[in-house]
Amino acid sequence: MKPNKLSLRLALVAALLAPARQSLAQAVAVTMSLDAPTISVGQGTTLHVYAQVVPNLRTNTERIFSWYVDVLNTNGSAVGVNYSGMQKTTSDQDPQTSSTGVSQGANRRGIYDTFLNRPGAGTSNAVELMSIPVTGLAAGQTRFLVQAGSGVPLMSSDFLAVPKSGGQPFVGGDYSAAFVDLIVTSSSACALQLHIASLAGSRLQLTFTPCAGRNHTIEFRNGLSDLAGWQSVAGGPHNSGSITITNTTSQRFFRVRSTEP
Repeated sequence: MKPNKLSLRLALVAALLAPARQSLAQAVAVTMSLDAPTISVGQGTTLHVYAQVVPNLRTNTERIFSWYVDVLNTNGSAVGVNYSGMQKTTSDQDPQTSSTGVSQGANRRGIYDTFLNRPGAGTSNAVELMSIPVTGLAAGQTRFLVQAGSGVPLMSSDFLAVPKSGGQPFVGGDYSAAFVDLIVTSSSACALQLHIASLAGSRLQLTFTPCAGRNHTIEFRNGLSDLAGWQSVAGGPHNSGSITITNTTSQRFFRVRSTEP
């Protein structure tokens, strides 16, 4: 029998108050991505953090139950992170069982939340824990990392996942892939603006004025919050400044990204 919201909430309280215990294997794998891996000074992009139950536990897991992590920015002089703009749209955001954490230098400690209102969270597909706007401050590079949460004594484990068969929750996070790098380049006077024109049928012409000495890639996504993120249009780099494509979906977003060769 699937747990209802009340039983999940009671289990959450019990799990948080219980002493931490060792796990033979980590229950949840954490990954990260950026909407753009390279930006110029003054430009922004968005950092995303995802979680999914590890393959060998998915068939016996009802959902990721709760999560508790830190976000680290290894070069705060190159990249600023707008933690106040953090979004946790898939989590419950209940003030009694969630927090956006506390800043410590360029890092954010003790971010946590629950998935009581999202059956199946993080089982068949990765679920987004948070998205955070970031901005280039100076030319350089930073690495973002996620690790087990710290600074909140009440939290006994970074991840709790609910077994379908009942009993003690699966615990622990695997952070071996929980990192992503962002490069910040010097400001450029060249401003890119993508123009989209409809042609016959479902064809679209995408045009822009290229920046001298740089590579350009036109990217697309089918939704602004889809997990696939921005994907490159075939045939890149698109340094001619004009391509024609056939659009096969009812909704699609496009952008052009400029990088150093």
